[in-house]
Amino acid sequence: MSDVSSPQETATPEDPHPEELGHGTRPPSTRGLGEWVVAAAVFVLGGVVLFDGLGQRQSTSASGIGAGFMPIVVGSALLLLAALLAVQLARGKRGEPEQAEGDVDVTRTHWVALGIAAAGLLFFLFTVEPFGFIPATTVMFFLISLAMGSRRYLIAAVIALATACVIFFAFTRLLSIDLPAGGLEGII
Repeated sequence: MSDVSSPQETATPEDPHPEELGHGTRPPSTRGLGEWVVAAAVFVLGGVVLFDGLGQRQSTSASGIGAGFMPIVVGSALLLLAALLAVQLARGKRGEPEQAEGDVDVTRTHWVALGIAAAGLLFFLFTVEPFGFIPATTVMFFLISLAMGSRRYLIAAVIALATACVIFFAFTRLLSIDLPAGGLEGII
């Protein structure tokens, strides 16, 4: 009997070897593509937020801080973070997937879930003004819950509606911030 055991003999189901999880086995054509997409998305988002902040009217208050101040700060920070991420990716420093619980495959990008979440955000972006905050936010929250793996559709829809209503009334009644009511104008 030998005192030295091979890695195969010492592996347990709770502690699989990285090669068993597929780490480092992605084909070269897709390696890091998702990370570049994230960097590009953060860059575009930062540009949109910064552009929107620069387009806000100037403040007439004594402090000089107006509605465009925070979007300019956040947009600039997002652009900086996107640039730093792109530099890291260009230098070959990729994110390493952590060991996942259950049957989650962390070695690949889940494009369908990403697409569903993006569809929810785009739906909100284009419908919040004509439909109103509550319907647009409800659909967005529902689609994002589907992207996160929820299969209890009725419960997800009820939670999405309740969350949208709480946010709407907190902003409009407690903070006196107008949010678009859309077709619910006069009802709520």
